[in-house]
This record gives sequence, structure tokens and C-alpha cells, in this order.
Amino acid sequence: CDDQTMTISCPAGQQINIVSALYGRATLEICHGNGRSTNNCRNPNILTWVRTSCQGKSSCSLGASNRLSRDPCFRSARKYLEVRSTCIRK
Repeated sequence: CDDQTMTISCPAGQQINIVSALYGRATLEICHGNGRSTNNCRNPNILTWVRTSCQGKSSCSLGASNRLSRDPCFRSARKYLEVRSTCIRK
């Protein structure tokens, strides 16, 4: 959810491989809020940002915030960062 940090890490000898990333909203089931909600707003550039930040590292921390990029949703909608990754051998 907005203003929370997630950490991705892999075991020794492996590195992060980013599969997909979403910042915005794709479902109403995550990060409920009192504000205006939608289930279809996304930042189209977030995958590139997450890969630049984490790809090939053994661990990284990412924060969900409008500071990542422009706000893809209504201002009052609660957004979240969702990252799917795997660990691969170095």
C-alpha cells in the first residue's frame, strides 16, 4: 500500500529476476481506503523502474508512493506496488 516498503531477496548465490510489476490498482481487494476507488489504474513505466532498481541484485527495497512517478489513479485512491520476481543463479 502507499507509503509502505517491500523487500525482495534471494538466497546466497542467486539474484533477483523481475517478472512483472504494477503500481496503481488492479483490484478493489487490496489496500482498501475511504477515498474514491477504482480497479483499473496503473503506472505504465513501473516495470522499467523496478527492474532498474532490483534486477540482478541479491536484495532490494522498494517503496510504494506517488513519488515513484505521476499518480496513475484518482488522488484519493489508495495505490499499491505489486512485484512478481524469481531468484536465478548468478
